[in-house]
Amino acid sequence: MKSSSFLLLYALAGILLFTAMATAQTATTPNRLTFNGSAKPLLGTLWLTPAEQHQAGSVFTTDEVVFGRNYEFGTFFQFLMTNPGPGGASDGITFVLQAQSANALGANGGSLGYTGITPSVAVEFDTWHNVGVDLNDNHVGILTSGQFIEIDPQTPYGVRNCQPTGAFGCMSNGDLWSVWIDYDGTNLNVAVADNSVTRPANIISYPIDLSVLLGGNSAFVGFTAGTGDGFENHYILNWYFI
Repeated sequence: MKSSSFLLLYALAGILLFTAMATAQTATTPNRLTFNGSAKPLLGTLWLTPAEQHQAGSVFTTDEVVFGRNYEFGTFFQFLMTNPGPGGASDGITFVLQAQSANALGANGGSLGYTGITPSVAVEFDTWHNVGVDLNDNHVGILTSGQFIEIDPQTPYGVRNCQPTGAFGCMSNGDLWSVWIDYDGTNLNVAVADNSVTRPANIISYPIDLSVLLGGNSAFVGFTAGTGDGFENHYILNWYFI
């Protein structure tokens, strides 16, 4: 059984409020987000990186989320990647559960602001093909232990060769993308949709043990992103975690 649920709300002034709702309570209690590197709140979004070269940003819950014994959770969020540079749209976003620190931040570029954050589990939304590391320039995969070793990478809609971006199915095409990630105690399930809020079939369903990988029953929850020689804006919108 999940111990708590969270809802990310946006104030009109662009101030981000993360509210924790204990399952046994009716009142909500504010909880903060910690912004690191290039990340900042902007007009009701989490702006992880600007469209500039060699940026890295992260946003995590200031307090750790306490999980039930099976680590079950579900999250929904939407992202936008806009204004790709002349060198290409790069590099992408990760959704992360990690037990290091609310201030955790990895390297820029192909590291997506993630590498070096450990213990951790992440789902990447990668828009650049680093030869010898990445599947292609439009893929979703699982990362663990702060390492950039892609587990079960998959290509949304089967669309690749997204540079220059713009085609439907390319995550860097400027559309509003919806993401569903849930963990049932055994499998980490991921679904993505281009310009739709209807959940499609999972693009990833992979067996994983969060208790072993995180080493405890709590974690900081949030996002990272990075740019390299190529760049783009990375935004997170409408984030729910239960």
